[in-house]
Amino acid sequence: MRTFAALIKTSMFIGGATFLGVALAAGQGSGLVTLEGQLVDSACALESSSAHQLIEMDVTAMGQLIRQGASVPHPFSLRLVKCSLSRSDPSRPGNYLPDWQHVRVTFEGRVDSASALFSTEGTSEGIALRIADSQGRTSTSGVPMPLTPLTGEDQELRYTLQLVGNGRPMAVGSHRTAVRFRLEYF
Repeated sequence: MRTFAALIKTSMFIGGATFLGVALAAGQGSGLVTLEGQLVDSACALESSSAHQLIEMDVTAMGQLIRQGASVPHPFSLRLVKCSLSRSDPSRPGNYLPDWQHVRVTFEGRVDSASALFSTEGTSEGIALRIADSQGRTSTSGVPMPLTPLTGEDQELRYTLQLVGNGRPMAVGSHRTAVRFRLEYF
């Protein structure tokens, strides 16, 4: 009897909104600086290392997915910094609006038609990507996650990624996906 382990490698990119970007093109003593950004009314800033993450998941044996139904969970987080819950009323200087109390995260990406989880692209087949919050609640693309209370301090929103079977026949290979996220404050 021969035994072999089929291996699956995962790459994933999670990206959020970029608040400030600078590009510099220079030549022969002159140059050009292009600035893009936006001013937003929000309770917190997103730490720059949280805005664009490239996550290399461990190689996964197909047998593990078949036997256990999922890969080992891979943690990632979104770090909120420079939080201030009070907010001034721009239409009435010196007055304040109600304090920020909650943040809500929405993940968006291509949907796997067989499982309603996040789809992957590449040569591997029969898999999808599950994103869950620290309470184990699974994210659905475009559907906001439950509200998270804001503390007024720097705060880390913790999530896990897992590769799961989507009910279709599996085939070994490589895969990747991109998932965007949106933060909303209430």
